[in-house]
Amino acid sequence: MAELTTESLEVFTTTTPPLRVAKRYFEATTDIGLRSAQEDRFVLVPSFFREDAAFCGVFDGTVGDHASDFIGKNIINIFCSTEEVRNPDSGIFSVSPRSPESIDASAEKVRSALHKTFLDSDEALINYCHERKLHYASSTGVAVFLWQNLLTVAHVGDSRACIAREVGGNIFPEWLTVDHKPNMPHELKRIEACGGSLAYLHGNKPYIRGGDFLVRQAAGEHPKQLNYSRAFGGKDLKRYGLSAVPDISHFALSSDDKLVLLGSDGLWDVVNPRTACEIAFRCRREGRSATEALVSYAIEHMPSTGVRDNVTVIAIFLNEV
Repeated sequence: MAELTTESLEVFTTTTPPLRVAKRYFEATTDIGLRSAQEDRFVLVPSFFREDAAFCGVFDGTVGDHASDFIGKNIINIFCSTEEVRNPDSGIFSVSPRSPESIDASAEKVRSALHKTFLDSDEALINYCHERKLHYASSTGVAVFLWQNLLTVAHVGDSRACIAREVGGNIFPEWLTVDHKPNMPHELKRIEACGGSLAYLHGNKPYIRGGDFLVRQAAGEHPKQLNYSRAFGGKDLKRYGLSAVPDISHFALSSDDKLVLLGSDGLWDVVNPRTACEIAFRCRREGRSATEALVSYAIEHMPSTGVRDNVTVIAIFLNEV
């Protein structure tokens, strides 16, 4: 069989109304929200070489949109360049995750591909930032690969994903990710071992600070601090413990699993997962865009929560709701 290449993929990067692929529906909405510039990006590939596979991701930039824009434009090509995707005879599509015997082998191939993709994307971004003196440009990221009934989630930073199950007419939402914050014990241990430190700023939020912060500040520079401990980019904080190694989790889907939502923190800092899933389910049943409604809801309620941010949401309806 021939190697898989990206030329045949349909990649969506701007607001996308609901579209159906096999039994699943995909949609995405992004908005500048209450910020003066749009630093969010997303990619959506509802049919990743075949109708029973999909890839999508949300990326939220800090210190400009340089990092999120770079990742959004390059992560699909980097993912497709991994051996696990490129080679159909030994890669992720060589093992179907339909049976308990094969799901572990399939999951390991997907895990390997996503792990390499995050690290290779980060390396390419660091080189890009080095050439342009973008010392602190960084981006969070949450990505999902859906292959038959196997859902794999990889993330760095504080963009999040949740899943909703529906049983007996009741909705049961569940987080699929845990934010990477610098004050988490295992994150702080790595940061301090690398010579970085923790600073509490802007309402007592934890930030990673480079060991050269005060020296650079005294020299008239403007060193930055980040409110998350893992990210793409952040060139001058990488030596001080900022990591691009993703947390990766696998989930075997059942017929009760109905919806996956990916969003930047502009959504999740305003809307809890239960409310978000209830809005999405209602809109799907009414034939309206769930992600458009979620973005509108988040922006409407930002003033009462003190949030001023961009908002990006991807919805995957796994089964009819």
